[in-house]
Amino acid sequence: MAVHASTPVSFLNTSSPTFTCVIRISKWEALHKKKNVRFSASDNFPFFTTGRNTYHQRRVIPTIMSALKSPRIVDDVRLNNNGEVKLKDVTNEAKSRQKIAKNDVVKAPPSTIRTVNIFTILVQLVHRFFTVGLVASGASVTSLIMFYINHLILLNLFFTIAIYKNVLFIYRKIYLKFLTLTYYPNKSPQVIRDDVNQLVKIPKSVSCILDLKDDDDENGGKDGLYNQISELAAWSVSAGISRLIIYEYTGSINQSSESLLDLSKVITRNLISYFGSEAIPAFSLKVPHKNLILYSDESVSLSSTEEPREATVDLEIDLLSRVDGKPTIVELTKTMSELAVNKELSVNDITIDLIDEELVELVGPEPDLLISFAPSLNLEDYPPWHIRLTEVYWEPENKDVSYAVFIRALKQFSQCKVNAGK
Repeated sequence: MAVHASTPVSFLNTSSPTFTCVIRISKWEALHKKKNVRFSASDNFPFFTTGRNTYHQRRVIPTIMSALKSPRIVDDVRLNNNGEVKLKDVTNEAKSRQKIAKNDVVKAPPSTIRTVNIFTILVQLVHRFFTVGLVASGASVTSLIMFYINHLILLNLFFTIAIYKNVLFIYRKIYLKFLTLTYYPNKSPQVIRDDVNQLVKIPKSVSCILDLKDDDDENGGKDGLYNQISELAAWSVSAGISRLIIYEYTGSINQSSESLLDLSKVITRNLISYFGSEAIPAFSLKVPHKNLILYSDESVSLSSTEEPREATVDLEIDLLSRVDGKPTIVELTKTMSELAVNKELSVNDITIDLIDEELVELVGPEPDLLISFAPSLNLEDYPPWHIRLTEVYWEPENKDVSYAVFIRALKQFSQCKVNAGK
């Protein structure tokens, strides 16, 4: 099937007739290449060929948004972004960080938690307390007494901290259990609306940080991740939130079209359990890094003979990973530098507004609220440019995606006041 690069193209996945993938060739490629484009199917996302040249899916732009102001920059960033976070001839990174950046498969997010077992410290102190070698052989009785007094004070201090930490841990666990029993949606959108109607304001865009657990863990693997996203989607639609941003460090869902289709099916089944089969909310799944949009309703598909139109969906779900964070910023910097060197972009045109527009086009808008479902606040390399004015919420000692944490985050957002500087 041959089509001209200047016209938008729509393909329907025949294996799953209820989902539509919308694909549009970039304007820059249409103006500069001026070649016929051929489609060839593959197991993952499609490839496009022009003559003897083959273009990766990153050169393909599925979008229903407005025309880009600088498609050349966006296209080059998506094409060359391989997940590295280094700048050539600018920074000298350690060898270990270079090896991590070159790995194709990222297993786990970086942990910002640096903890030491309190009981290990106590054992070491007790051992040192009874070690004769700590005191000089010719020490006086006074120095010996002061030595043991100091160690006794330290032991008491660490024992007190250990008791306090354990009591606080138990209290928080009991408190979370109480909140879970108090705030229970019961698969009813009306219950969620009643909770939200009590709030002064609600966010238009909510982002959630999720972790891919091991398959052996409870709610682990991709299936557990699908269930968590489907619950968040149902809560967001019921609360009147129009955009849900899911950040998972490894990007396991974004790697293949099969994963996106499986996620769409799970979300649809969960929405049916909330709203019924006759009033299923329409939603879309978007992978900004691959510029791919998957719709739950094929009526919003684009034909090859009409201009892109605004799609009407109840919830837009963006799927982000570490590639959309620092690597995207670094690749955008490289692209702008190369264009400036080649006299294709003026240095005076590189402004904060231009960078902001490009990053919004590449990654998406900044969320109003960021929820971390982790026992401690760990952003896991979340795109730093997109959380400048974002309200961040997490519940200590929490490890589950629960409605209680979700609604408490909305309550905190309704009480906060954002003071944007000039």
